[in-house]
Amino acid sequence: MWDLNTIHLMEDRAHREYLRQKAMTPLAALREKMHGVHPPSISLILSLFQNVETYNDFVKLVRDFLPGREQEILGKTSPSAQMAAFASYFEDRYLPLHPAFKDGEVEDDYYELLRDIPVMVRGFGWEDYHELNNDRLGLQLMCYLFEPPTGNDSDMAGERAALADGFPPEYQREARRVPAGGISLDDARLIFKGKKWIGLRNCAEYINQSTDNWFLDTDEEMRGNMQNEEWDKETVASMSQEWLKADAYYDKIIKFAEWLEDKKEGVAHFKETLDFLLAPYKRGGVDGSGTD
Repeated sequence: MWDLNTIHLMEDRAHREYLRQKAMTPLAALREKMHGVHPPSISLILSLFQNVETYNDFVKLVRDFLPGREQEILGKTSPSAQMAAFASYFEDRYLPLHPAFKDGEVEDDYYELLRDIPVMVRGFGWEDYHELNNDRLGLQLMCYLFEPPTGNDSDMAGERAALADGFPPEYQREARRVPAGGISLDDARLIFKGKKWIGLRNCAEYINQSTDNWFLDTDEEMRGNMQNEEWDKETVASMSQEWLKADAYYDKIIKFAEWLEDKKEGVAHFKETLDFLLAPYKRGGVDGSGTD
């Protein structure tokens, strides 16, 4: 004979089987899914009430760009955690967003993400030139070869001179051979045509914001004055391709910087670079014949 507990268990099992076979309303389905799980975070519930419209827009954003990650993203317990998960997965598939999102450092307001595509720009700005002395040696050496981005600006010229004072002595001796004021972007493009020197030419274009790449020619100040980029698939696809090109372009700069920094041959490489750079001037002018 069955006892009362056994009967209750059988009834409960039969009811669950009935629910699985029966088409349920969305509310009933939600109630069934919530059965046996932990209650949602109170902070998340409160934020959803406060940001119901932007939350719906955020859900749409997730479904448009990361449909396979919806459960992982929306399962986080706060808007900042959800946006952090979104930024992490978005970077894996498209391109990086501003690190504040990935690090969960934004306020619990989806609007911060929705109002713009918060990409990072990589342009070389005025402040970057003034902080070159804190950068890697190879990049300092490369930038010293060229005119400051603002030409004859006295502050920039002073910064450039101070930069050379910080070079190791063995590099300083070679740096004295560089033409006063550095060489122009136009001359750099004529001289450094060969494949071997592409990283150096890229550097000249980069510090002058003349790479023809939006990410590399736009600094933070310029970005702040631009119109917001709306979230749409065409824009994101275009930005993703442009970011990949920016990465490849900048990587060549870093490779050349590493070549100049080599512990054993770095000084010799810098001397070789200066010999190549100065050859056209010794012939009486830059004629574009210096190729490799």
